[in-house]
Amino acid sequence: MILNIGDRLLAAGKTDVGCVRTLNEDSLFIDDKLGLLIIADGMGGHSAGEVASAQVITSVCQSLNAALETTPQEAILAAASNLDDEFQGDDEATMDDIPNPIVAMLRDAANAANTAINDKNRADQCGEGTGMGSTLVGCWLPSFSEVPVVFHVGDSRLYYYNKKGLTQVTQDHSMYQRWVNLGSKGPAPAQNILLQAVGPSEHITPDINFQEVEKGDVVLLCSDGLTGMVSTKAIEKVLATAKNKNLDDIVDQLIKMARDGGGKDNISVIVGRFIK
Repeated sequence: MILNIGDRLLAAGKTDVGCVRTLNEDSLFIDDKLGLLIIADGMGGHSAGEVASAQVITSVCQSLNAALETTPQEAILAAASNLDDEFQGDDEATMDDIPNPIVAMLRDAANAANTAINDKNRADQCGEGTGMGSTLVGCWLPSFSEVPVVFHVGDSRLYYYNKKGLTQVTQDHSMYQRWVNLGSKGPAPAQNILLQAVGPSEHITPDINFQEVEKGDVVLLCSDGLTGMVSTKAIEKVLATAKNKNLDDIVDQLIKMARDGGGKDNISVIVGRFIK
């Protein structure tokens, strides 16, 4: 089903267990009222990953909704006031050093999700860096922001397709990506070793950035069940055919390609097209 996200974006999404696993540990949600597209890829096995990914989405949505219970303008002012403690006593801090309040809302939402899962891990006597966890990738279009906000933790990804082609906006929080960033020297580490995820550790550092878009641009959020099975060139070719009325078909096509490629992991895909 294609949903209207405000008056700027149309979006559709689906998750699939794949061809190998019996349990789907991915979760996704399109909140048309909140203006949020979000995917979480759980880890932990024995249903723990499924619990973690669902908790991530629930916590993020609850946090953002709570922040917006007042008017959007009041929510922004409240978020801005919460930043004051970080800069008290810093005589050299300037206005440019203060994070955008929208960024603060998302950071608080991600941290709330991390705390919720980490508390469960601690209750289960899991040590630091162990226990269930989840990746997180999202795109938020609050009504009071002209520019979408992209946020993520882990290796679930967000891409943008426009007239210039396909661009990977997020950068994986993985050992493999660090190896690439450092010049690909020495043996390559396994691609599934994450440097951070939501839940296993007490603290996380989500990446949060604003993304300029134009009418006709396409956004893709996905778990590594897609990118591990389908090349970026093949993904780009499919997204090039995206129209307002065929987003469900685009999602189904990408999932089918991942299954045809082996479907070794759960596959979650959200595709959106900007109409304004």
